[in-house]
Amino acid sequence: PDARVYADGRELFAAEGDRIDSVNISTPDHNHTIIADAAMRAGKHVYLQKPLCKTLRECEYIRTLASKTGVVTQMGAQFNASLSDRQTVEILRSGALGPVEKAYFFSTRKGLSRNRRYLPPAEKAPDSLNWDLWLGVAAERPYAPKVYHPLIWRVWHDFGGGWIGDIGTHLMSAVWRGMELGKLAPTDVWMEKLTDAEDNVKDIVWPTAAHLVWRFPGVPATEGRPFEIEWFDGCSEPDKLSPANFLPPKEIEALYAASPFGKRPHEGKAVKCRDGWILQPHGVKAAYFVRNDGKKVEPPQLPEAPTHYHEFVDACLEGKRCSTDFAWSTYMMDATLMAESAERMPSGTRLAWNAKSRTFDDARANRILEKPYRKGWELPALGDFA
Repeated sequence: PDARVYADGRELFAAEGDRIDSVNISTPDHNHTIIADAAMRAGKHVYLQKPLCKTLRECEYIRTLASKTGVVTQMGAQFNASLSDRQTVEILRSGALGPVEKAYFFSTRKGLSRNRRYLPPAEKAPDSLNWDLWLGVAAERPYAPKVYHPLIWRVWHDFGGGWIGDIGTHLMSAVWRGMELGKLAPTDVWMEKLTDAEDNVKDIVWPTAAHLVWRFPGVPATEGRPFEIEWFDGCSEPDKLSPANFLPPKEIEALYAASPFGKRPHEGKAVKCRDGWILQPHGVKAAYFVRNDGKKVEPPQLPEAPTHYHEFVDACLEGKRCSTDFAWSTYMMDATLMAESAERMPSGTRLAWNAKSRTFDDARANRILEKPYRKGWELPALGDFA
C-alpha cells in the first residue's frame, strides 16, 4: 500500500534516482529500448521482457550499451529456468542423441492474434488510458476500440512483433543454449505467410500465420554441418485451421502421437538429432527423449534451480551474469528480428544476412533495420551509434 506509483517512467527515474537498483520493463514492445536505455545509463540492472527490441539496430544498441555500463541484464524468457528447458539444454550439450540435424518450433494455438485485422473508426481514449503516453516512441495515430487493447497491439507493426515476437524466444532459448550457438547468426531466412486483413491495414500488421526457415553455418553441436531451424505458426483449431504448409510436418505429428504426450501440443519443439529426437511441449514439466529405434532416453537428473525472476535478483546481489544475459540473448533476438523483417516482405521471400555489415541483400529489408522515433521521444544515442 505504500508503493509509489508513476504513469510515466521518465518521471519515475527523475524522482527515485538512487533509491532504485533495478528495473523490470514489461511495457508493449515498442517502448522497450528507450526505457532500457534510460535505465542502463542510470546504472540500473535491467530485466527486459521479450522481444527485447523492435529492430535489429535497437538490438545491437542495447547489447553494446549493456556491455559498456556493466549492469546485470536478463531477457524475460521465464521458461528458461524450467526443468524441461534445462533438461533439453543438458541433453544437447552432452551429445547423448548425437549431433543435431534440425530443430522445429511451432505455436499453433488460438488467440486474439488469429483474428481478422481491421481498424474501426477512431474514438476518444478511455479516461483510464493516457493514449499519447502509451504511444511513446511510435508514430501518432488516433485511438480506436478493440484493436489495441487488451493484447491485440501485438498484431501491429508499430507496437508488437507478431506471433514469433510473442513466443519465439520462449521456444528457442533452450535449443540456442544447448547447442551453444552464442553469437551465431543465420546466413539467411525464408518466409511464407498468410494474412487475414482488410485492405487498408494489410501492410501494417503481422501475418495471421507464417512459416519460416533459417539456415545456419555448421557448429560443434552439428559436427560442423550447416543446419536449419524451422518455425510454424498456423492455427490448429478446426474453426481457424490454417493450410498444412503453416503446420508442423506429419513426421512431427507422428512422433508426438507415439510419445507419452499422446498428440502434438499446440506449442512446443522437436529437435532432430542423428540418433533420436527431443520432444518438448511448451511449459511441460519434463522433456521427452527417444532414440530412432523407439527406446526412451532417461532425462538427466538436475538440481533445483531458482526461478527466472529470482535468478535475476540473485545476479544483481552477487554481480553475476544471468542465464539470458544480453551478451548472448540479443543474438538470438537478432534471429527473431530477421524473421520479422522477412514477414514484412512478399510471401516466398528469402533474405540473406551479412553478419559483418549487419545488412540484408535486399534494400526493402534494409530500410526497416531501424525505425523513426516520434518527435519528443527520440533516442539520439541510437542515431549516433548507427
